[in-house]
Amino acid sequence: MNLLIHNAEIFTNDEKNTLLAGQAVMIEDSRIVEVGDASAMRKKHPEAEVLDGRGRLLMPGLINAHMHFYGTYARGLALKGTPKNFHEILQMLWWKLDSALDGEAVYYSALVPAITAIKKGVTAVIDHHASPSAVEGSLDRIEDALALAGLRGILCYEVSNRDGKEISRKGLQENERYIRKCRSEKQKNPDHLFDAMVGLHASFTLDNDSLEYAAELSRTLQRGCHIHLLEDAVDEQLTREKYHADLIDRLCEYAILGPRGIAAHGIHLTETGKDILAQTGAMVAHNPQSNMNNAVGRTDIFGLLKRGVLVGIGSDGMSADLRPDVRTAHLLHKHDLKNSNLGWQEIQQMALKNNPEIYHRISGQPVGKIAPGYLADLILIDYDPPTPMTPENFWGHFLFGIADAAVNTTIVNGRIVMQNGELPGIDEAKIAAESRKAAKAVWERFSH
Repeated sequence: MNLLIHNAEIFTNDEKNTLLAGQAVMIEDSRIVEVGDASAMRKKHPEAEVLDGRGRLLMPGLINAHMHFYGTYARGLALKGTPKNFHEILQMLWWKLDSALDGEAVYYSALVPAITAIKKGVTAVIDHHASPSAVEGSLDRIEDALALAGLRGILCYEVSNRDGKEISRKGLQENERYIRKCRSEKQKNPDHLFDAMVGLHASFTLDNDSLEYAAELSRTLQRGCHIHLLEDAVDEQLTREKYHADLIDRLCEYAILGPRGIAAHGIHLTETGKDILAQTGAMVAHNPQSNMNNAVGRTDIFGLLKRGVLVGIGSDGMSADLRPDVRTAHLLHKHDLKNSNLGWQEIQQMALKNNPEIYHRISGQPVGKIAPGYLADLILIDYDPPTPMTPENFWGHFLFGIADAAVNTTIVNGRIVMQNGELPGIDEAKIAAESRKAAKAVWERFSH
């Protein structure tokens, strides 16, 4: 499909935050091939389908660096007791919920937020999945859901020993199978929508055999590990009690941390731990809303960024829309450190530049910029700025205007997956009804 987008204010998201007026973007198949004068481009490409932006803002789609789609089924779920700390939140909510998922629930709990992501301008998601009662093929079910919505994704299965060695082994095998599947598809089409990582829960729920197996997969298949790292102090505490080792030293011993891997959270890293993490080249996903919701602390994003760590922003399943987490990141660090001047440049870097770089480092796919050669993952936003918008002040417009604006059109891999707020071929009401049926069954299993 050849598509020419014109009559839009274009935010290219290059190093200078360039804004273009009177320009057009030419897309051939899945990639941007040209950006230039709109009048000249229309004459040069008379065969192209034309999309009139009607003065809207055109920018690259947003990327979520750490997500749990299955968290959808926690919405409205009542607990029988009140967890007193993060470990109890895991035991009383998340580990019971993921154990109650079946294949149908895996599919619909991914499809609903995938649709929401598209509607909110998120075009790519890095997900972390667990369903110990339905391990085999679970990543295919998520892929099916994302493919129906048109969302790009990097998937993995969360390996853990909390359900026994047999489930841990199945999780490792599911990662291996899906990694090989994605590799095969990308050999046919480098712009294939999906890729994979080796998923791991956290050090304190992983025995040495599982870490060794995961490291071997990572090494032989050349895929990074996606692991929760020191989200709460219990991770370090139980790692020492169970395995008689410092957590960071243990993960380094098994080569779990590396340049293609994601460490989600990293809240309770020591200064030495930050140094070692930086030396491994591992990337970090900051999840501010989730961290505040669980009252687990605040990631030292400034210390990590100063050490050269590639830090991005995820939602950790709190929302399919990334923008609330971006704004929360902007506020959290100012509030916690009692300094209103903190984070302006850093949060912008993480959300707009680092998230695309994280995705590119894992998948090899160029995303996050409107320039020739980049994948055509774009959004048109109903944002008519009430004050002058320039490269110098674009971030202010993003935080306090664009973050609240409606997304009109979403394009992924050169295909229009939403236009005028509607996803063609998607019956949202029917999907929600089917999801409620699946969720009811999950909740019944959860309660027993």
